Amino acid sequence: MGFLLLIGIAAGLASALLVAGVASGSMLAVPLFYLAPLPLMVSGLAFSHISAAIGVAAAAIGLGLLYGTTFLIAYLMGIGIPAWALAYCALLARPDPAARDGMVWFPIGGVMVVGAGFATLSVTVALFSMSGDYETYRRAIAAAFQAFVAAQGAAGGSGMSNAAAVAETVAIILPPTAATLMLATQLGCLYLAGRTARVSGRLNRPWPDLAALRLPGLTPIVLAVLVALAMTPGLMGLCAAAGAAALIVCYTASGFAVLHFLTRGRAARPFLLAGAWVMTLALGWPALVMALVGVADALFDLRRRIGTGGAPPAANDR
Repeated sequence: MGFLLLIGIAAGLASALLVAGVASGSMLAVPLFYLAPLPLMVSGLAFSHISAAIGVAAAAIGLGLLYGTTFLIAYLMGIGIPAWALAYCALLARPDPAARDGMVWFPIGGVMVVGAGFATLSVTVALFSMSGDYETYRRAIAAAFQAFVAAQGAAGGSGMSNAAAVAETVAIILPPTAATLMLATQLGCLYLAGRTARVSGRLNRPWPDLAALRLPGLTPIVLAVLVALAMTPGLMGLCAAAGAAALIVCYTASGFAVLHFLTRGRAARPFLLAGAWVMTLALGWPALVMALVGVADALFDLRRRIGTGGAPPAANDR
């Protein structure tokens, strides 16, 4: 237990330092901020979820003492608790004599949906902590945006008028954008943590076949409901938009899994995969195409209909 305590405290300190760089106002620390969940996830995957929980507590207490209660809550909701939960879910398993290694592991698609839920919850808590109604929220965003424009040297009434119009748009797109970035960051860190634990020989589960990734069966229905709710006015509509955006991230990953699966054994596979990834990272909008592929696979099972079979899941990940 003492060893887990030391590992947890070290992971928490590393995570807190990555966050504190941004809190201090250093722009150079912004890229490192997105790696803040990584030490906690490495601790959870390579050692124990207990050490990850200790790390979350240590980081939250340290940041709370330095920057106040608001920062403590923001860290817990946006980084600490989701990082611990994803690492914990990734190691969940139940015995199954029919499984290849005697265990059936919690599916990676389920882990992603858990991450989407935490991203949505974090945005929801942030919205309602800012204000109790949409108009107050809109005014707060407009004031912050106009202060930013003024600090950049904007002058004249038309400039401020344009800033007000842009601020209105920012108020609408900010929650889904925040949920998207939060989930993408958490999933990216989970992948890096899994690779790190695997290289060190301490990963406590077999590496899953990511090309066989599938989201839970009810996910398309949940996505449709969230998209419908996102059309409603007010803060609840923004919260639903955040949830829909997070699930679209999950379906984007599922779409890439379909592409990886269907191109197995094909000579053009490296060029197809490289082209898809480069276009998505460079342009952004191809991610929506991959999300549609993921939704189509969920509805029509594209991998079974047009696939070549592929290899079985490496971790009996079903």
